[in-house]
Amino acid sequence: MDISLNIKKASVYDEVAKLTGYVGVKTIEDNIGKAYDRVFTTDDDKQMLERFWREACNSSTDEFKQFISTVTSPSNSQVIDDAEIYTVTMKMPGSFDNNLTPSIESSLYSYFINTITSKWFAISNKAETEYYKTESSLNGDEVRRKIFFRKKPVRVIPT
Repeated sequence: MDISLNIKKASVYDEVAKLTGYVGVKTIEDNIGKAYDRVFTTDDDKQMLERFWREACNSSTDEFKQFISTVTSPSNSQVIDDAEIYTVTMKMPGSFDNNLTPSIESSLYSYFINTITSKWFAISNKAETEYYKTESSLNGDEVRRKIFFRKKPVRVIPT
């Protein structure tokens, strides 16, 4: 059985921007808004975010390489393409529960968001780095548990 997971870069970047903007607004550092300007990701930061996106793609590919039949990769990794979609198709054993596929994709999406956010905060807001790194790790563990979960065999009574 094959499953396909799709993570849209533009959607991940939008969520990272919302998250970093929210954290920037809620950071009580000063009353003139410098924390927001320092923490919030903008279009000017996309080159750095691109590196973090590639690292998230690579770690996901590495984690599940034993199941992967195809995975997308950009034709030119030096070009930033917001329309890029990380798509991984995996050949799963017959005992895999296909009902988990949407949940796996959702957890993987959260993994990408929290991984990129933690790497961004390592540069711009060190106080928040560990929290998002831990969240990223928990999301990765969720994906792993779901990928490796197997349905119990069902005994078929011969007729």
